[in-house]
Amino acid sequence: MLRIALSLFRYRSLLATLTSRELKARYRGSVFGYMWSLINPLTLLLVYTFVFSTVFQPRDESVAPYGLFLATGIFPWLWLSSSWVEGTASLIANAGLIRKASFPAELLPVVSVLSNLVHFTFALPVIGAGLWFFHHQGYPVGGWSAIAAPMVALIQIPMVAGLALGCAALNAHFKDVKDILANLLTLLFFMTPILYTLRTLEGFPPIHWVVAHNPFTPFAESYQEALFYGRWPAAGSWVEMGAVSLVIWLAGAFVFDRLRDTLVEAV
Repeated sequence: MLRIALSLFRYRSLLATLTSRELKARYRGSVFGYMWSLINPLTLLLVYTFVFSTVFQPRDESVAPYGLFLATGIFPWLWLSSSWVEGTASLIANAGLIRKASFPAELLPVVSVLSNLVHFTFALPVIGAGLWFFHHQGYPVGGWSAIAAPMVALIQIPMVAGLALGCAALNAHFKDVKDILANLLTLLFFMTPILYTLRTLEGFPPIHWVVAHNPFTPFAESYQEALFYGRWPAAGSWVEMGAVSLVIWLAGAFVFDRLRDTLVEAV
């Protein structure tokens, strides 16, 4: 696990170059370019906002304006899910690089994490503009606590990287992993308090317990606290996020390290 962390630090310049190349290649020849990193999630946000604020009325009145509440949860989730999916497929997609004996394969899943982090960074000013607008409309949203959001993102990076590393190594050996992950992410999305708050589940103790113990829940709630409610996340949330991130990083790095020697044959 430590070897992978040291390798990422040692090859940080190459990691930055690969991340930049990934961002440029993704939008090369595109008219809107980096704007797609906002257009796609904003479209999804509009659909969810319409369905869950108009068709299905929110049960918790504290989430008004609902679209803004949803934005503070869905953009971090898209960073997590996109990084996880792309990182899982990264080794197979770059098999030619892995076959070079001197190339550090652990960089590839992390490139997916960092490139999607850039997209998430682009979304923060949009959320900030929404907070400013609704705050001046009389809604008690936003505040100085928004500075906690980048701190939450920093804690989240090892967690996302661990997921990408572990699943990338497993996917190289077992091609079913990517398909399983696609279904798992759908389940996890609805098990994470993004479309709703934990308070709305208090009448359903078993479901409340499952969602409350979802490892992604403290991250989602911390973003909402910092950005939407204008409150600094509780000390317990910071501890929980740090513990979850560390455990997932260690697990993912361990799996990758154990399967490293057979990656060339597997891809």
